[in-house]
Amino acid sequence: MLIPHEACARTSFGFKYISPAELPIRLINIGWDRVAAASYRWNGMERGGGLIVFQYTLAGKGMLRDGERLYALPKDTGFMTVVPGDQEYYFPEGGEEWEFLYIVVNGADALSHFTTLIKKLGPVVSFREHREPLAVLSRLYAEVYRDPELDKYTISARLYELLMSLHRLAEGRDIVRTPEEMPDSVRAAIKLMKSRFAADLSVEDMAAAAGLSKYHFCRQFSKKTGLTPNQYLRKIRIEQAAWLLRHTDMTVESVGRETGFEYTNYFIKVFRSFVGTTPSEYRIGKTGDPVYFLRIEP
Repeated sequence: MLIPHEACARTSFGFKYISPAELPIRLINIGWDRVAAASYRWNGMERGGGLIVFQYTLAGKGMLRDGERLYALPKDTGFMTVVPGDQEYYFPEGGEEWEFLYIVVNGADALSHFTTLIKKLGPVVSFREHREPLAVLSRLYAEVYRDPELDKYTISARLYELLMSLHRLAEGRDIVRTPEEMPDSVRAAIKLMKSRFAADLSVEDMAAAAGLSKYHFCRQFSKKTGLTPNQYLRKIRIEQAAWLLRHTDMTVESVGRETGFEYTNYFIKVFRSFVGTTPSEYRIGKTGDPVYFLRIEP
């Protein structure tokens, strides 16, 4: 199945803005290119400032020098760099080709987000197991290709979508977000937690429901959800407690016991760590913050 840019031709688009930089993230360049000459070389100290480059390798291989470190950029690898800076990306001598999609952006949010992402992920990231950034970038290229006068606010919205896909990767490299992506073993454990969240469930109970050894269960569960099994169980308990606080007249002590917390002080402590307020404060705020169900994300 083609991804959107593959239905287009290889080219590039540049954007200039007459008005001041009122948008916190703006697209400066976007392109799909294939190079095979060692003359392709960009030095971060020889370009204008305030720019961020994100480049995704589709085929072949390029190289990135970041300070004194060298990185290979094979297929499904991308790099992020802030210009100016002591970086240089280039096509290596003796290589066959390097095909890639790239964007150059600027703006206060662009600088802030990409700086944070580089700190978390490093300048070079493998996307082999995480294809969402490619899908977002490919779709943006196709949209600009089909409509070079695409509204700048629409473009900025797409750039934020790319940023969020990168943040998702930084948060948990292999975290899945839909039930369909969840392994049967993890789903079985979550089903047990949701049906018996008030019970004294042990990790051994969860691993047995998953059909895995305790070690492999904990490893797989954390990899796929971003939380340990016990953290996930507490998340379910606190979500249920939040619902009871908003929709019943049960005392805080009763809500705690109903959701698996034997001791009220511990319930209050865990509730505050997840929600940011005590159970009583959360209940009092029900008229000012009307939500039917509180969802807690890892």
